[in-house]
Amino acid sequence: MARGGFFRLVFLSAGFILKAAGDLLVLQPSSLVVEYGSQASANCSTTSSHKGIGWEASEGAVDMVQTVRHLTWTVPSVTHWDIKALCYMNLEDGEQIEKVLPVTIYKLPDTLSVSLKNCSRTINERETCLLQCYIQNVAPVLYLKVMWYSQQFLMTNHSFDETAITPVNKTVNLLIQPSRNDDGAEYWCEAKLELRPEGLQPHLRKKSERLSIAVHYKPVFANDTEQKILEIGNEEIILNCTARANPPSEYTWNVTPGMDKNELDLSSPSLSVSQPGNYTCTASNRQGMAKKLFIVTKRKHHDWTTFWIILTVGLLLAAVLLITGLVYQKKKSVNNRKGVRESVPLK
Repeated sequence: MARGGFFRLVFLSAGFILKAAGDLLVLQPSSLVVEYGSQASANCSTTSSHKGIGWEASEGAVDMVQTVRHLTWTVPSVTHWDIKALCYMNLEDGEQIEKVLPVTIYKLPDTLSVSLKNCSRTINERETCLLQCYIQNVAPVLYLKVMWYSQQFLMTNHSFDETAITPVNKTVNLLIQPSRNDDGAEYWCEAKLELRPEGLQPHLRKKSERLSIAVHYKPVFANDTEQKILEIGNEEIILNCTARANPPSEYTWNVTPGMDKNELDLSSPSLSVSQPGNYTCTASNRQGMAKKLFIVTKRKHHDWTTFWIILTVGLLLAAVLLITGLVYQKKKSVNNRKGVRESVPLK
């Protein structure tokens, strides 16, 4: 048991020594994210004595230098997707330590385009439609996220688990079934590279152009029945039968039998009428039809007569109560004064 504990202590001590040796070199930044074709640069520094510091790299290698505390690695324009770089240092005792600089090369897509695959820009309500987002030349695909938007709302997003580091083309599909509320809606896709080492790298985005879709649907009314009253003194009232529809509705009216149809415009979305009765409007297009019933009545004279009678009786009753109250208060005041005089003693 004692011997096993001793060897465990030796291994732990060795691991600590190796870690401490690695900490003798400090890279700034500790990892690097660079756009393809842009400059890459990092600094390697130490506070320990040494026999030399250098950079090994697939591009921009720097020979070992003995009399410096820091050494910079720079590539004016990165053109290798698998670029590798590490800083090394030879210690006084002859040991060499090194630290790898993780480098990620990225490229935003050349283009993003949205197209329709099994429908046109004008479709019928609840018809299935396939949208396709084509992303051209993007890297690395492992950090790519593609989002679909409609009317400023995020609909869905798609990520990839591929490890390719060179540019690739990708296609992301979206299946939709638009309703009448989606008529005229705009759709677009957006590509985002999520590269945020140490929280310093912002999200990198690119958007496609917007694609709008028209949705055809049958007419619809907010309510199927509406009551209207011809007020006394008004000669006519206007019935509005405008329906929500795409394509626009055509209108026809059916009126109460016995009315003179020649005086009415029965193909207009609105109808001006001067007689009580039932008026039925039909709105129709290629998608279907909907009906709405207008019930027109005329306010009766006795309705107003009753109102005025009730109002007059109420005012008279209020006046009687007011007068009665005043008389009562006056009598009470007089009686109180008499009582006072009768209670005064004679001299």
